[in-house]
Amino acid sequence: MKLTRINTCLATIGLLFAGTALASAQTDITTHANELTGTTLTANVYEQCDITVPTGVTFNVGDISDPTDASNASVTVTNIVLATATKQLKISVEAAAASFTPSVVGAATWAAGDVSWDNGTSWTNATGAAGTLSSTSYGAVATGAADAAGFSTTSLKFTLAAKTTVKRSGNHTLALTWKVESIGS
Repeated sequence: MKLTRINTCLATIGLLFAGTALASAQTDITTHANELTGTTLTANVYEQCDITVPTGVTFNVGDISDPTDASNASVTVTNIVLATATKQLKISVEAAAASFTPSVVGAATWAAGDVSWDNGTSWTNATGAAGTLSSTSYGAVATGAADAAGFSTTSLKFTLAAKTTVKRSGNHTLALTWKVESIGS
């Protein structure tokens, strides 16, 4: 019985070494150039841009019976990537509410439509558009030139209409939402 165990162990050890020798062997494979396949790298580039708009526009109202201009605002759009050379980038603005939030709850204040803007008299690579603020639709501010890498202005002027019913001083506030879209084909 002892002899059988030794023979079985030797046979098992022999198989382990034989298996190791087979596993470490390398075999060269001959291939032909037309049998090789390549790898395609694809970069999915989306329409995009970087945009900087004013974080705040302040109307320093000294006389409620006169329209009040805010300081010139800057808008900058860079790194424009669109699907074709004929498409254009358009920026628009909309009020988040129908009227300003007054400084005192329930006090008279301005409606969103009391704010207008000029065409930003000097746009670089864009055409400005004058408009009136709305809380129900976006109003165009500017449209970039076709195939422009960017556009900008430092002279966009917002104006707040006269409102003689306003009787409370303090901050009357209204949030805006900017929309950026590609147009054309």
